[in-house]
Amino acid sequence: MNLIRLFKSDIIEFYCEVGDFGIIPEPYPAFKNIPEWFKKIPNVVPSKDRTKDRDQFGAKAHTAKKCMPLVDAMSVGFIIPLFGDVNIRTNKEGSLIEATNGPYHPVVSFHSKEQLGGKTSPSYPADAIKFINKWYVKTAPGYSTLFIPPINCFDPRFTCLGGLVDTDSYPRIINFPAIWHLKDYDDVVSAGTPLVTCIPIKRSDMVRQAPVRVQTEKEKMNEEKVKRQQDSRRSVYTNEIRVNKK
Repeated sequence: MNLIRLFKSDIIEFYCEVGDFGIIPEPYPAFKNIPEWFKKIPNVVPSKDRTKDRDQFGAKAHTAKKCMPLVDAMSVGFIIPLFGDVNIRTNKEGSLIEATNGPYHPVVSFHSKEQLGGKTSPSYPADAIKFINKWYVKTAPGYSTLFIPPINCFDPRFTCLGGLVDTDSYPRIINFPAIWHLKDYDDVVSAGTPLVTCIPIKRSDMVRQAPVRVQTEKEKMNEEKVKRQQDSRRSVYTNEIRVNKK
């Protein structure tokens, strides 16, 4: 099998078969997938009333558009998109789900609901859908890849299940099982639809335990210091605390 790399970094790379390169949509950085609902939010809360929707300094209150934790979270990792068009049909009861794949290559298959617990399956009463992926994911030694639904991107049609794969040693394609949400649906899910965000994670840095304790006096003093800073000027976290993500 002839393969071609999309790009190469020290941590993660994507590659595909030669015949697919330039044909199927490519993975891309997650910061290029900021959802439309977020883009449409204005920077400040619109208000004609000078006494409403103001912050503690009397200025127009910022909206979520100015929330850097949201932006930073949506900018982590890489998006793997659907590689081809596929028509999905469900009945009015949501008990049947079918797919018509195009002639190029199967885009969708299925997992039986029994594989996800039968009547307790989140896909019940239908089977779970499985999006076929044609991109190999390879990470540096010691790194796994976390696959999760694109952060803050709420596709009403489906949600892919999360998974963690040791992509430094697993050489095969990873497909994406998903729960289909809509009943009485008959339409095309288009090539390029974002499926998952993949984030390389160093296994030695994975934390499985954390202490639970009371706040120390030093931590309390630091909290109060930051509060005083925020009481004296705007955007302290964004301008003074947050580390720029390059």
